[in-house]
Amino acid sequence: MGTLLTSDALEWIGRQIEVNGDEITESMVQQYVYASEDDHPAYVSDTSADAAGTSRVVPPMLYQAAARPYVPLNKYSSDGIVIENRPVIGTGQSVGGTLAVQWVRPLKIGDRLSGLKTVVSMEEKAGSRRTFVVVTWETIYTDQKGEVVIRESYEQICF
Repeated sequence: MGTLLTSDALEWIGRQIEVNGDEITESMVQQYVYASEDDHPAYVSDTSADAAGTSRVVPPMLYQAAARPYVPLNKYSSDGIVIENRPVIGTGQSVGGTLAVQWVRPLKIGDRLSGLKTVVSMEEKAGSRRTFVVVTWETIYTDQKGEVVIRESYEQICF
């Protein structure tokens, strides 16, 4: 066990957190398209998708907003993460690391995502300025029918 990887932190390995999202609506898609300025014809409307010779789909990265937990502001840490949804390591601060996403199928308006996030590993490393821990999370997102639509692997850097 290293300096940052305490027994309390290591108890998080294998812990699972459920995520329940909102239904993806036309309004949500339009807000995302305008905010991201990603106006691919497949995202804008059925008409624009047809004109481009493709099918209408939801912008892929909208899944992060659709599955974000709604909690009071006092439940978030200063770096924007829900306090009870992460191990406290070192100072309690973290930054995002790598994100790998596999879409099993495109998202559609009407989908309601649920996810099961699992801490799969923790590894303490020595950086050039400080020691940190890489926490690896794997999340499986399913739709309202219970079918897998997204697999995600995320590394969180804690220091």
